[in-house]
Amino acid sequence: MRRYLIILFLINIISFNAESQRIRYKNLFPLLQSKDYKTAEPQLLAFLSENDDEANAYFYLGEIIVSKLDTIPIFPTHNQFDSMANKAIEAYKKSIELVDDREVRKNDDYYAAYNRRDLRTGKFGIKISDIHLDYENKIEAIREKLGLLEDIYQLKISTLSSYENFSEKILKFQNKFPDELAFLLRAKQEDIDKLTDIVTSYNKLIVEYTSFSEKLNAMNHPKHQADLNISKIENWNDLNKLKFDQENFNLEIYDYEAYLSKLQERIEKEVIPFKALLLKTVNDFNSDLSNNTEAQDPTDLRDLEIPENLSLGLKELDKTNTIFNILAYKIQKNETNLFNNANLYPVLADSTNIYQRANLVELYQVELSKQLALIEQIEDLISERIFNDFNSFFEEFEPSFEAYLETEKTIVKQILELATKRSDEMAKQIQFFSYESDSIFSSYEVAATYESNKYVLNTIELDSTLILNGSIADNPFIASAAFDMNIGSLVLLHDSTFTLNKMILLNDNILINLESSKDDQRVQVLHYYTTDLEELWSIEYESELVLADAKVEAGIFFIYSEKGEVIQTLNSQGEIIGN
Repeated sequence: MRRYLIILFLINIISFNAESQRIRYKNLFPLLQSKDYKTAEPQLLAFLSENDDEANAYFYLGEIIVSKLDTIPIFPTHNQFDSMANKAIEAYKKSIELVDDREVRKNDDYYAAYNRRDLRTGKFGIKISDIHLDYENKIEAIREKLGLLEDIYQLKISTLSSYENFSEKILKFQNKFPDELAFLLRAKQEDIDKLTDIVTSYNKLIVEYTSFSEKLNAMNHPKHQADLNISKIENWNDLNKLKFDQENFNLEIYDYEAYLSKLQERIEKEVIPFKALLLKTVNDFNSDLSNNTEAQDPTDLRDLEIPENLSLGLKELDKTNTIFNILAYKIQKNETNLFNNANLYPVLADSTNIYQRANLVELYQVELSKQLALIEQIEDLISERIFNDFNSFFEEFEPSFEAYLETEKTIVKQILELATKRSDEMAKQIQFFSYESDSIFSSYEVAATYESNKYVLNTIELDSTLILNGSIADNPFIASAAFDMNIGSLVLLHDSTFTLNKMILLNDNILINLESSKDDQRVQVLHYYTTDLEELWSIEYESELVLADAKVEAGIFFIYSEKGEVIQTLNSQGEIIGN
């Protein structure tokens, strides 16, 4: 008996402890209502493990699960999120099943939030339908998130596919051309068409990513917020600088549509017209060169000029100036050829005209030297890059541009060698003028070589004669000579105390200025001659200023210094009329 009492006592103690540890929902409800889910959750789970008929407990189980959804990663997999979301739905559904009139009457304090005035009766009360609707809305919100998550995953797949597709296209496009200028100049129609395809792929990526980011951000998940950053493309190297952070789903990309559309517009509005004008100019130059070589008269000549639009285009598209120099070479070739055209320069056939022929041959040699220098400059500039950039231009040269340039160089070198030899020979023929039985050298330098004190200082070339001035034994002179280097008449102007300063052609006559120093004063003398060396007038005056220029207006002579000051004003007889 004593043993039985002891066992009964122990059973009562155990039963008492179990009863004292049992969780009462009415005690748990305040924690749940205050949303102290961290404290309430373990007790709620313990309560539900022993109680399957408490509607409000299942409601708060759903609330607790929903509050945790934002802490569950949805990438790289959303299995855990789906599982938890479905458990929340099950909890809400279970609660809906258990919420009935009896439940509300028994536990109306749990549903106080639904105590509302009836619009028909005006009385307050709790409607089961309101509770069910609220729970169903919560279920629908979870389902919407699950559906949104499915959409996000589908958009993620399509966005990544579009990103990889676009990345491949833009990288392939960029690698085909070293820089923007190369693309503008080398692009064929198929390359231009690819721009449209690339822009289409770009826009598809942006649309899909925008939709993806909007849906992802609509999840309001603190761990996952997508961000799109579009920057302006500054240069060609920016083309491959797109970056997609596939962990955080941030896309850094440039505005390819704006940049590529601008390239296409430049090709259509600038490059295509530029290339057409370049080819037209080359063909025109070739035609003009042929025409000018056979020209019978100066009026038949055609000017070779680079059109202004083409010149501007070359500055923009040919930074090496290679194409410009090739066109300049053709212009120079035309200038050189003109000096060899006897129709334009009859003096070439006049063996007696030593002076003009010698000067013409010298000019011809100078122009040939310029032509050769341009060829050598072009040779230094030519590169594979320039050939690729201006392929259509170089295709106009047959059999090739290299062969054309080499042929031109060989020909110019040969002609220049002959012209130089001929120029040197003719230069010797015009080293001196013949006067009576004497020689007057054509320059002070030549006279010094021959230790002579007879030389020419200035020459004015007229249509049929040469007007010379110079010095004979320190005495200044003026003379007229024929183009055969023979002096017809010569006038000594003054003695050796005067030196020649200036000789100018004025009103088809000759004005000469001499100066001398007398008693520390500078004396100026002006002589005005006809081209037949008939003196029209002369005047002597004192001045520190020497003649630099002169003009005649209404018969009045104005004599100017180097600074443009009026030294003297003379009437038609050479008399001073004012300063």
